[in-house]
Amino acid sequence: MPEKTGTIKDYMIPFSDYPRINQNATLEQAVNIMYRMSQEKGYRWIVVLDDNEKITGFLTLRNVFEAVGNLAPRAGGWLGIFTYNRPGLFYWEGVQLIKDTPLKKCIRPLVDVHVQETDHPSKAAEIILNRRITIVPVTDEHMKVVGIVRPIDLLPFIKELFDNAPPK
Repeated sequence: MPEKTGTIKDYMIPFSDYPRINQNATLEQAVNIMYRMSQEKGYRWIVVLDDNEKITGFLTLRNVFEAVGNLAPRAGGWLGIFTYNRPGLFYWEGVQLIKDTPLKKCIRPLVDVHVQETDHPSKAAEIILNRRITIVPVTDEHMKVVGIVRPIDLLPFIKELFDNAPPK
């Protein structure tokens, strides 16, 4: 197996490959994008940007469930939201309340941490482990975000470590 060059750039997903959405969009708009991208590429989160195209955070699948869970009591509870045979408009009003929620109320804020594309993969692994995060922005030498690295992206790095370890 050929060895990788050993930089984050070899493992990251280019920023241009990930879905993006403005923080003022609704949870419904984001869920529609997330659903489509999960079907097409297996992605389970979206980059959330402000009006100046700067990353403000990420919307993960977990955030979607947390947002629905947090809003469910105001919308009649989980049972009220997800019981389709319930008569009346309360169910639909509750769902609409959740659907119309702005993303900026649902996202996981950007953690002030990143790696550079020239860093060794172990730096990203250490950040993921120590900060308990699953999405690390990757920057170039001008501090522009050029990619994202996640634990799954580093799995080949871990495998290489195991494969290259000396035998017992």
